Amino acid sequence: MKKLIAILFLQIVFAQGVPVNIDLEQSFISYDGKHPAHNWTGASKEIKGSFIFDKDKPILSNVDLYVPVFSFDSKNSNRDSNMLDVIEDYFYPTVSFTSSAITKEENQYYINGILFFHGIKKEVIIPINFILDDKKIIVDADFTISLSDYKIKRPSLLTIKMKDDIAIKFYLVGII
Repeated sequence: MKKLIAILFLQIVFAQGVPVNIDLEQSFISYDGKHPAHNWTGASKEIKGSFIFDKDKPILSNVDLYVPVFSFDSKNSNRDSNMLDVIEDYFYPTVSFTSSAITKEENQYYINGILFFHGIKKEVIIPINFILDDKKIIVDADFTISLSDYKIKRPSLLTIKMKDDIAIKFYLVGII
């Protein structure tokens, strides 16, 4: 435990990161649901939390973001209401991600961290892309999660359940 505290302290002291203000007009997080009868996308622009970016050493950056689950909009209020019931938003009102490490392999960056959804914490590794200029950073990623990994009962239509895997996409525009 002492070693972990020392490492965290040194990261804070030596990090040259700057806070990034997320542009909520341009940024979003979305999910794609699939069912044999139809597919849909729900999206949210209500991204909250902190994002510290180190221009010189991106692997020293840090992310701690969350989104209220009620903010996802699939353009179908009935489906959105059912989604809130299925994920039990009254018990689990947010989905969050906290980074633990950012790594680079060849030309690809990966962000490792804990995804907290439906009361369950899972470690995930997400491939990310980013574009950087003097005033802003754009970070985007696509990855998949399994609803069953988070103990979410899949809803059904005409007795056929939706697919277990949902695609997650995030597109963050940050002002540096």
